[in-house]
Amino acid sequence: MTVDRRLRVALVVGAGAALFAVSALPGQAATPAFSKPVQLVGAGGGEPGIATDKKNNVYVNGPQSIPSIFNGTPGVAVWASHNDGAGFANANKARFAGSYIGGGDSDEVVAPDTGRVYLADLEAVGTAVCFSDDHGTTFNSVGPFPDPGHCGGVVVGQAGPSNDRPWLTADKKGVVYLTYHEFTTAQPLAFRSDNGGADAFAHPCGPLVTDPAIEANIPTDVTGGTLVSKPVVDGAGKLYVMFTTTTQDQNLAALADNKLSGTFSQVYMAVSSDHCQTFKNYTAFDGHKLGSNTVQFGDIFNALTIDGGGNLYAVAAGFVGTKPFPPVANLYVLSSKDHGKTWTKPFSIGPVGAHMLPAAFGGPKAGQLAVGFFHTTNGVTDPNAGNATWTYMGGGSNNATSATPSFTLTDVDRGAVYFKGAICTMGILCTSGRDLLDFTSATVDGAGCPLFTFAGEPVPGGKVFNYVTRQTAGCFRTR
Repeated sequence: MTVDRRLRVALVVGAGAALFAVSALPGQAATPAFSKPVQLVGAGGGEPGIATDKKNNVYVNGPQSIPSIFNGTPGVAVWASHNDGAGFANANKARFAGSYIGGGDSDEVVAPDTGRVYLADLEAVGTAVCFSDDHGTTFNSVGPFPDPGHCGGVVVGQAGPSNDRPWLTADKKGVVYLTYHEFTTAQPLAFRSDNGGADAFAHPCGPLVTDPAIEANIPTDVTGGTLVSKPVVDGAGKLYVMFTTTTQDQNLAALADNKLSGTFSQVYMAVSSDHCQTFKNYTAFDGHKLGSNTVQFGDIFNALTIDGGGNLYAVAAGFVGTKPFPPVANLYVLSSKDHGKTWTKPFSIGPVGAHMLPAAFGGPKAGQLAVGFFHTTNGVTDPNAGNATWTYMGGGSNNATSATPSFTLTDVDRGAVYFKGAICTMGILCTSGRDLLDFTSATVDGAGCPLFTFAGEPVPGGKVFNYVTRQTAGCFRTR
């Protein structure tokens, strides 16, 4: 079984697909345009995160390799813009925060009730969590103890032991969550703070996996565990955690085929209505029904987001097909209108070629979804191909909850190539092709305009930088 892509090219300019529409319907978004991507210098790039407080303050963060003390800096580079991403005050002098033994992963979130900025920095033994109450100018460690170093290398506020890929989520009532993939057991875990981090996230959540049939699919080894996406909360305070897994028998079949891991074919949702004390599990997509290792939603991190109407969206790169391990990477969107209980089938979007490192963010109204991703400019369909050339594409949909949503997408910097070579799909198991790391990020500002941040390598084999672009035309309606 294959998924019908339903592609219709609306306009092609030059050698590459500059603008196209998917399944053009009355709900199609207006033609997008983007600002020239701003190169954030002063620190290395790779898997940058982005957040906004809806008041023209935009924050970008990026990990600086672990342990970052070898770089002479704390673990996370932080850039702040106070004019909606049009410029960054410290673009040529990155601000650093976090731990000297951090730099493994980073994440950032803005609390909607207070505007406090939270920053996570993955250390070798846990996650250092810091906060800023002055729009990213200074940071302090969470926890009950004073922080004389102001989150500047030696951090006193650690949380989440034995974690990997930590994410931060904040609701409108002051609750903040730290969610991650537990390194040893491969379980998705979460902790909660009820007082702005002063309790150092002392409240354990869960368990997140409560369905024995789902638990049976979680291999406890480094090659195939769980891919935990950044969680979201809705207006009622419900917490949604999406995690994607392979299966035990797919791992065995992969080993017999000289592959390191089975495909991540299972997409699950853990939903809590009581501030993460208990969870219910739902299946968003069971790819194993289509055959062993013929469905992949594990080409690095998937994106989970929610729109202003409470609709959920999952965006993933990979394949839905009939052959095991095909050398392709398409982009898929799934949606749920009933709080994660049931989901549409995967709908494929994107131009011809390979697609990697997707980002997504819900708009202010129901049905609005912004997406961004890397795609090949030379038609190469295998993301691991050494001759691939890549650029970044963004745009969105106004009817994204439809079974056949319509998207209008364009290259954010027409004609520009931001990376040459393979983008490896194996994460920490990659031996090459991991220059950009594992994801890109998106947000939507108070005017309904999406912003995207992504890494790029302007000189092949040279330094990697982070970039930021803001949509300037075709933004979402906010009323």
